[in-house]
Amino acid sequence: MEKIDLLYHSIVTQLETLGAASPYIADANEPDPNYRSYGVRRVGKARVVKNHRPAIKQLAKEEKRQLAYRLIESGYGEQQEVALAILSQILEYFTPEKSEEIDWIGRQLHGWSKVDSYVGSFFQPLLEIYPDTLLQLAQEWNRSPNQWLRRTSVVLFTRKIGSSGRYTEEALALCENLVFDPEDLVLKGVGWALKDILVSNPARVITYIKELRVRGVSSVVTLYAIRNIKGEERKKILAAGK
Repeated sequence: MEKIDLLYHSIVTQLETLGAASPYIADANEPDPNYRSYGVRRVGKARVVKNHRPAIKQLAKEEKRQLAYRLIESGYGEQQEVALAILSQILEYFTPEKSEEIDWIGRQLHGWSKVDSYVGSFFQPLLEIYPDTLLQLAQEWNRSPNQWLRRTSVVLFTRKIGSSGRYTEEALALCENLVFDPEDLVLKGVGWALKDILVSNPARVITYIKELRVRGVSSVVTLYAIRNIKGEERKKILAAGK
C-alpha cells in the first residue's frame, strides 16, 4: 500500500502544482457545481500521465486498480483523467462479474467532459467485449435521476459504435426515453447519438428525427442530430412539424 500511497501523492502534488499556476478554474467548461478541478488543461494532464507512466507500469494489475479507484473517488476531474489512463490498461479485469464496479465508476463522474472521456476509452471498449453487461447498465443509467448517468447511457452509442449499426434499435430506445429530458447536456447527448447512429441507417433515423420535430422535441436534439446533413434533405427535415 505504501507504494500506491507514494504514487498517488506524487500525482496529486504535480496536479496541484500545475493547477496553482493555471489561469483556469477548471480543466473544462463544466457547469455542474459539483465538478471539482485544479484547472489543469489537457497538456498538463498528459504531462502528469507521462511522468508517472514508468512507475504505473511497474504495478501489478490489482495495484493499478486500487490506484485508479483512489484517483476516481477523489472527485477531481484531473485525477479521474489519470485514472482513466490506468483503467485502459486493465480492461480485461472488468468481466461481467465486475458489473457493480463498472457501475460504481460511472456514478463517480460529474460533468460532460469526464462522461465523454470515460465513454470513449472505457465504457465503449467494454461494450465491444461484454455487450450484454454494458447494455444492461445503460438501461439502468438511462432511468437514473443522475443527469450524467443518463448522458452516459446514450453517449455510449456515439462515434464508431453508433456508426457501426450494431446497436441501432437499442440506442434509439434509450434516446426515446430522454427526448424530453430537462437537462441540456443530456439532450445534446441524445442528439449526438442520433447523429452517429444515422450514418449506418439514415432512412430509419431521419424518419425518427422528423417524428421528433412533429412531437415538439427540443431543437437541441434535432439540430444536433442533423448537423452533418445539408441541402434539400436538411430543409425537408426542418420543415417537419411546422
